Amino acid sequence: MRSRQRVRVALIVGSVAFLAPIWISVYLAWNQAIANEKQAGLAYARDVMRRSEDTADQFSEAIRRLNHDHLVPCSPQEIELMRQIDISSSHLQMIARISGEVIECTSLGTVQPIYVGKPTLMTEHGTQEWVHFNLSPQQSNRLGLLSRDGVAVLIDPASVIDIQKDGKDVGLSLVVPSTNDHVRIVDSGGNFRPGWFRPAAPGSAISFMDDGYIISQVRSRKLDLAAFCVMPRFEAYTQVRHFVAIFVPIGLLCGCGLAWAVMYIARTRSSLPAMLRTAARRRQFYVEYQPVIETATRRCVGAEALVRWKLDGSVIGPGNFVPLAEESGVITQITENVISIVARDLPSLLHQDPAFRVAINLSATDLRSMATIGLLKELLLTSGGSPRNIIIEATEHGFLQGPRSREVIAGIRSLGFDVAIDDFGTGYSSLSCLQNLDLDILKIDKAFVDSIGTDGATSQVVLHIMNMAHSLKMCMVAEGVETESQARFLESRGVEFAQGWLFGKPQSIDALCRLLLEWKQPEKPAAIPMPQPRRAVV
Repeated sequence: MRSRQRVRVALIVGSVAFLAPIWISVYLAWNQAIANEKQAGLAYARDVMRRSEDTADQFSEAIRRLNHDHLVPCSPQEIELMRQIDISSSHLQMIARISGEVIECTSLGTVQPIYVGKPTLMTEHGTQEWVHFNLSPQQSNRLGLLSRDGVAVLIDPASVIDIQKDGKDVGLSLVVPSTNDHVRIVDSGGNFRPGWFRPAAPGSAISFMDDGYIISQVRSRKLDLAAFCVMPRFEAYTQVRHFVAIFVPIGLLCGCGLAWAVMYIARTRSSLPAMLRTAARRRQFYVEYQPVIETATRRCVGAEALVRWKLDGSVIGPGNFVPLAEESGVITQITENVISIVARDLPSLLHQDPAFRVAINLSATDLRSMATIGLLKELLLTSGGSPRNIIIEATEHGFLQGPRSREVIAGIRSLGFDVAIDDFGTGYSSLSCLQNLDLDILKIDKAFVDSIGTDGATSQVVLHIMNMAHSLKMCMVAEGVETESQARFLESRGVEFAQGWLFGKPQSIDALCRLLLEWKQPEKPAAIPMPQPRRAVV
C-alpha cells in the first residue's frame, strides 16, 4: 500500500511540477496578449478620432473663410468660394449656407431651398448635427450634416471608420458623449452595449474588458466626440498559443498541435473565405455582360463584365461576396478569373464589332498592386484586342488609396486603357476626387438616375454632376436606366452612354453575341471616344 501511495504522490508531484511552469507561462502570456489587444484597440480608436478631428478642422476652416470674406450670402462669388473650399477639403462633400432648417445654396451650385428638418442633436460646442441624413429617398448611404454660424457641410461618417483592421473582428463607433443616450453618429460591426459608454475625461483614453469583449475608448480633447473600438477577447488566443508551445513537452505539443491543426483546417475549409479561395482556385466564377448603349443611336457599343458565383445551384451576386473577398484577400484571384474570362470572350465580341468595348471592375486591392498591369497586358496578348477595347472601372474608394493606387492608375493609362470612376457621388470623396485624378469616364450611379423627374434634392445634384463631367471633358455612362423618359432626359443632357434593364439585363456571352447580331447595322457603331485634355474647374 505504501509503495502504491508513494507512486500516487510521485505522480501528483510530478504532474504538478510538469504543469506548473506551463500554467504560469500561459497565465503570463494571456495577460500580455490582453495588454497587446487593448493597445491595438486604442490605436484603432485614435485613428478614428484623428480622422474626426481632421474633418472638424476642415469644417472650422470653411466657416472662417466664408464668414471672414463677408460676401453676399449665396451670391455667385460666395458659391465660387464654397466650391474652392470643397475642392481643397478631403473630408467635406459639400459646403452650404443654412438658415434655421433650410439650406439656401450649396457648393454644387444648388440655389433652391432644401428643407432639412430639425437637427438630431446639438453638441456642447454649439454644432448642430443631422445624423443619418438623406438627400433623397433613393440615396443608399447615410450622410451627416453639420451646421454652425450659418455654414453647413455634408460629410460621410462611414469614411471616418473605414480603416485597415488587419483582418481582425473589430467594431468601431463614433458617439456624442454629452447626449443622454450617447447618440451614435456611425458604427461598423460589433455589438455595442449601452453599459460600455463609460464617462471619460476629454483627451483621455481608457480600455477595459466586459463579457468577453475588449472595449477601448478615446475621448477628444476639443470636440464633443468619443471613438470606441470593440474586439472579441478571443483575438488574444492567437498570441497565447505561441507562448504555450514553448513550454509544452514535445510529445504533448505534437499531439495537441496535430489535433488543433485538424480542427483548424476543418473549420477553415468550411468557412466562406475558404470557399471563396477554393472557388477562385478552381475557377468557379463566371461573368455576365450588361449591354452599354449609345444614347443617340440606341446601339450596343459595349458591355460591363459582372462577376457571378454559382454555389450549390444558387447564383450569388457580387454584393454578397465581393466585400468578404476584399477583406480576406481573395479578390485578386477573382479579378484574375474575370480577366481571363474576358480574354476568352473578347474575340467573339470583336468578331461582331471590332470597336466593341468591355468594362472590367477593379477593387481597391487591385489598384494597389502593380501585378494588375501585368494581367491587363496578358489580356491584350491572349485576346488579340487593343487597349481601346477595354475600360477599367473602380469606385471612388478604390481610387483614394494613396500614392500606390495613383501609380497603378498611371501605369494603366500609359498602356492606352481608359479609366472610369464608378458610383460617383455615393462614396467618400468630394469634388477634389475628379480634380486630382486623371480619369476619362464618369459613371452616374443608379441612385441619381432614379431621381430624374422627381422633386428630390438628388434630382438637382445629378444635373451638377453632368455639368462637372462636361467641364472636365469626361464621357458619361448612366447606370440603372429603366424607363424611356430617363433615357430621353439623359440624351438631352449630353450623357453619351447608358446601361440598365431598359436596354438589357446582365447576360451570357452567347446571348450578348446574339444581341449584337440582331442590333448590327451597316455602319460600325461608334466606340466611347477618348476624352480631350481637361480644363480646370472654374
